[in-house]
Amino acid sequence: MRHRLAGRRLGRATDQRLALLQNLVTSLLWHGSVVTTTARAKEARSMAEKLITLARDDTVHHRRLARRLLMPRSGLVRMKEGSHREAPASHAERLAHAGRSPSSVDNSVRHLFEHVAPQYQDRPGGYARIIRLGSRRGDGVTRVKLQLVEYRPPETESQ
Repeated sequence: MRHRLAGRRLGRATDQRLALLQNLVTSLLWHGSVVTTTARAKEARSMAEKLITLARDDTVHHRRLARRLLMPRSGLVRMKEGSHREAPASHAERLAHAGRSPSSVDNSVRHLFEHVAPQYQDRPGGYARIIRLGSRRGDGVTRVKLQLVEYRPPETESQ
């Protein structure tokens, strides 16, 4: 029996399911939209909306809670004009440059708190929507596009 059990299992073990959802939510917050299946989108939407609600109030505690749920991302590092990045020399620097350091997790958290959450300060909820795209060729599962409502990606600085 399934009484009072919340959430979907998605056919995966707990650690795999959490990693999948964390990656989906991080990509959604990073890019503004992601294409996935219906069940995954419904679970990821729930996590993303809770994170955005959390990020609307910028405190150290909320940043630490968000850091537990977001995966490392790199690529949206803003550089000041005239500055440049040296080639990484050591193994630790290469790993950090590849986005596997705590600073890259901070990069995801910083993006959430500085770029995503301020856009939804006046919105009471419903930050994400699911748009059906049709069935996937091969197994016939319904694909959907999970996207943030009225999301404007940050402008990239010219170098």
